[in-house]
This record gives sequence, C-alpha cells and structure tokens, in this order.
Amino acid sequence: MLASFFFIAADEPNSVYLFWGLVLFGVALGIVALELVVPSGGLLGLLSGGAVIASVVSFFMYSPTAGVVALLSYLVLTPIVLVFGLKLWMNSPLGRMVVLGDATADEETAPPNPPGSLSGSTAARAADLRHLIGASGVTITPLRPVGTVKIGEHRIEALAENGTIDRGQPVVVTEVYDNQVKVRVA
Repeated sequence: MLASFFFIAADEPNSVYLFWGLVLFGVALGIVALELVVPSGGLLGLLSGGAVIASVVSFFMYSPTAGVVALLSYLVLTPIVLVFGLKLWMNSPLGRMVVLGDATADEETAPPNPPGSLSGSTAARAADLRHLIGASGVTITPLRPVGTVKIGEHRIEALAENGTIDRGQPVVVTEVYDNQVKVRVA
C-alpha cells in the first residue's frame, strides 16, 4: 500500500521523504525481528520505535495523506503482526529453545522410567525417592546444607537435616519431602 506512493511520485521533488519513510519502515521491521533473537533489554525495541516515528514523520513530510495512511497502517497492522509473528516464532525451533515449555507436555512425551531409576517426571521421581527412606549412603560433596550423596549406585542431591555434613561421612535418608531427600549422619 505504501509502496504505491513511491511509484506514483517518483518524479516529485519531495519524493526523497517517501523513500526515507519506506527505508525507515524496513529498518523498523528488521530491528523488531532482531529483538526476538538478541537479548537487548528492550534497547532494540526502543530503536525500532524511533524508526517508526521517523518513518511517520518522513511520510508526513512527503504529504499529509501519506502520513495519515502510514500512521493508520502502523496502528492497525502492528498488533496483528505482533500476535501472528509471536505465534509463528513460538513454534519455530529457536522459539522453543528460548521459551520454557509446559511441564505436563514434557511428562506426556517422556519415555517410561525403568524401575529404580531416579529420573523422569516429578511424580515418578517422588515415588522413586520414597523407597530410599532408611537407606544408607555416603556424602560425595559437603552438605552445607545441600550437597551430593551416593546411595547404592545413584548420586542424589540431598539436604542435611541439621547443619552441615562433611564429605565422606556415612549418612542415612530420614525423609523425602517435595522431591528433596533429607539425610543425617549415620
């Protein structure tokens, strides 16, 4: 729609304003696309907003009609493009890497856990950890109050019940609460 003004008025003396309006429009689109992949803390969004404002001013310098058309186009098309653009981006490989997914979707697609394994969904992990109550192990790292213990063949993050426990100390599992294994010195 805005490009039609460029072809109609290519011979007019103030067509340079139309050219810069279109260039700044393209710059604004490019900066918005860059904002999706570069963490800038909103700086690129501000630059894009500045390019949009400069674009509208350029269109108004060309003609009031072009300025009004550009302004209305930005006001109407910006929300539509943002909504559909973000929906497309969220389904792209980069969008899936950047945005955290729904935990229930991960649990539905996760393979079943072999008996005795300590990985998988939260519910399965809680059930696996409950059978460790009363089991003995040894601390691999100091527990201040959290560290790593070895129980059987498994390395598990554990919480010291009271204070700290040095590395290499024998421990016993006393409680499993909210997927957290609590231990004390044996």
